[in-house]
Amino acid sequence: MDYMDAHAHVFLHHETYPATARYRPNYTASVESYIEQLDKHGFCKAVLVQPSFLGTDNSYMLKALLKYPERLRGIAVLPNTIDTSTLRSLDQQGVVGIRINLFGITCPDLTSPQWKVFLSQLADINWQVEIQAPPVYLIQLLPILKQYKLNIVIDHFGRFNPIKGVQDREFLQLLDMLDPDQHWVKVSGYYRLGNEIGVQNAKDALKLLIQRNMKNRLIWGSDWPHTQNEGQINFTKALTTFKKIINCDELTAQILTTNNTNLFTF
Repeated sequence: MDYMDAHAHVFLHHETYPATARYRPNYTASVESYIEQLDKHGFCKAVLVQPSFLGTDNSYMLKALLKYPERLRGIAVLPNTIDTSTLRSLDQQGVVGIRINLFGITCPDLTSPQWKVFLSQLADINWQVEIQAPPVYLIQLLPILKQYKLNIVIDHFGRFNPIKGVQDREFLQLLDMLDPDQHWVKVSGYYRLGNEIGVQNAKDALKLLIQRNMKNRLIWGSDWPHTQNEGQINFTKALTTFKKIINCDELTAQILTTNNTNLFTF
C-alpha cells in the first residue's frame, strides 16, 4: 500500500548545538539511513520534521528534500521575522509548514503584531502549523489560531501528563476544542506518554479522539530515530505498537494512507 510516514527527523552529528538545545545527540541520523527504513517497511513517502535541537538551521533537511523530491516533504523551524520571498523559496523546495516546539520555553503571544504577520504569511502559501506542546499551552493557542486558514497539527496525542493520563484536566479541555475542519492529531510517539503506561495512555486517548469526530484527522509518524528514546524503540517497534494501539486494520490503513495524504501534498 502507499504508506506515508508523517513524522521523522534527519540530522548530522554536531560538535556544538544551539544554547537552547534541550538534547544534544552524539550520532548522525542520515537521510540515507531513514530511506532504508522506509523501504524496509513498505513506506513510499514521508515528512521530515526539523528537530528542535538544530534551531532554525534547516540546511540538512533541505538537502534531504532536494535529494528525494518525489518522496519527502519538510516541516521547518523558522523565526517569525522571516520574509515572504524566503517562505516562497522554501515552499518550492518542498517545505509545507512550520513546527513550534514549546517544551521548556514560555508560551508565545500569537496575538503580537509580528506573529499576526507571520501566521498570515503562512496561510497565504497554504502551509500548516505543527505544534508540540503540553495541553496547558495548546488550549491557549488553538482559539487564537482559529482565525487563520491554517491546518493545525498537534504532535504526539497532545503530550498530556503521563501520570494523569486522559483525565488530565487541560487535556480534556483540549479535546473539547478540537475542530475536525482545522485540526489534525498525530497518534504517534506513544513512548512519550510514559514508559510502561504509554501504550494504555495512547489507547485511551485514541478512543476519546474518535468520540470527538477526529477519526479522519488522525495521522501517524514513526518519530524516527526516536530522539531521547533510542535505546527502547526503533521503526519496527513503533509501527508494530501503533497497529496494536489502533487495533483495527481498516483504520490503520486509513491513517497511513488516506489521512496522511489528505494533509500532505506531493
